[in-house]
Amino acid sequence: MYIQMAGIDHTRADIHRRERFSFSSSSLEAALEWITRSYPHLGCVIIATCNRTELYLSGSRQEDPGPEQILLTLKAPSPEEATDAFPAALWVCRQGMEAVEHLFLLAGGLKSRIVGEHQILAQVKGALDAARKAKSTDPVLERLFQMAIACAKRIKTETNLNRSEVSLATVALERIQAYGREQQLPLSGLHCLVIGNGVIGRQTAAQLVKAGCQVTVTLRQHRQGEDLVPQGCKVIAYDRRYASLMAYTVLISATMSPHYTLTLEQLSPLWDGRHRLFIDLAVPRDMDPAIRSLEGVTLIDIDHLGEGVLPKNEQSDAAAIQAILQECMTEFAHWYAFRSYVGSIAAIQQAASADLVLRLNRHLASLGLDAESQDRLRNALSHTSQRVLGKLLFGLKDTLDLSMWEPCFHALETIALQASRTGKTHEQTRQELSKGSAESL
Repeated sequence: MYIQMAGIDHTRADIHRRERFSFSSSSLEAALEWITRSYPHLGCVIIATCNRTELYLSGSRQEDPGPEQILLTLKAPSPEEATDAFPAALWVCRQGMEAVEHLFLLAGGLKSRIVGEHQILAQVKGALDAARKAKSTDPVLERLFQMAIACAKRIKTETNLNRSEVSLATVALERIQAYGREQQLPLSGLHCLVIGNGVIGRQTAAQLVKAGCQVTVTLRQHRQGEDLVPQGCKVIAYDRRYASLMAYTVLISATMSPHYTLTLEQLSPLWDGRHRLFIDLAVPRDMDPAIRSLEGVTLIDIDHLGEGVLPKNEQSDAAAIQAILQECMTEFAHWYAFRSYVGSIAAIQQAASADLVLRLNRHLASLGLDAESQDRLRNALSHTSQRVLGKLLFGLKDTLDLSMWEPCFHALETIALQASRTGKTHEQTRQELSKGSAESL
């Protein structure tokens, strides 16, 4: 199975290393296009989230670099820095069904820092959409990701794993609640500023409003009629964030900006020394880590968000989840294995349809049709017979034991090829195809 992946994630790499491998939407598209230009025979998809960056490849050749080398080429300034800053111990590399299983687990939320969280499924869908847009995916990865998404939806609907609705936004709220208890500050009326109105920013703002906080959200540009912030939130221009910052006790940033949204240099002249909680939900980080040096600042990044507030996740319905995963992975393995018989099916279809048309020629002559009408009828019969036979042959994937695929298709294709080489009559070919099918089945 020519499927492989490599990635760097929160289980082995801290946020400093992970943010070096982060992608904005534009840089992700450029990376996919570069891989496709450099290795046109490869299919590729990149999953880039706060907690991981993973490259999936299909169709690799022996001389091709591995996915980790391709990621390093994209992100490391030099081979020397790549070796020093990103040693082999940081990478997770998988091939074949191990890579397939990892993606299915990942899409289902079983590889997340918050087990069972919902956002990862949308991120996997987004990765596939980005690959489609860049025309970097191929039939294998298209099918793999579609089946991983379908498997995740089954886990979501058929088990209790995702019923808790735990997300980055809910964990951020729990962290703010814990801070409020430490500082003896009630959530009701607490002034919070959310920088960024993307998915995570909006979800977090909505959770805060629901908890009774006074929430303001920044917007870079607001067009009339656009519904960009949750109901109950105030809005200020992004450029006014520093000017109004001292009015807030909690500051949250969740953008995809490649630059800091808050820096020590610009914050220092304004600082009044009051206790405030800064929460950075972005990778790469939005908030300058040096802000921690200011008196009264508690700054938490995404790697430390759940410490002390996130309960240990118990994997509910473990047996049911495993059964769904096994069923879905087996279905993909069968689909992948069956691809090697597509050429045989095409050869059998062509031989059988040619036999059919040849045997009908004498009947066509008796119908009194003109030459053009006869040709149209022959083409229609040829097309229809190939489709019917194709449906029957492809149906073997679901009805015939895997161990029988090879002898069945080998026998059928051998008969078809022998007929074309030895000049057997189409009646002989038809009889042998029928006999071969019966013996193989």
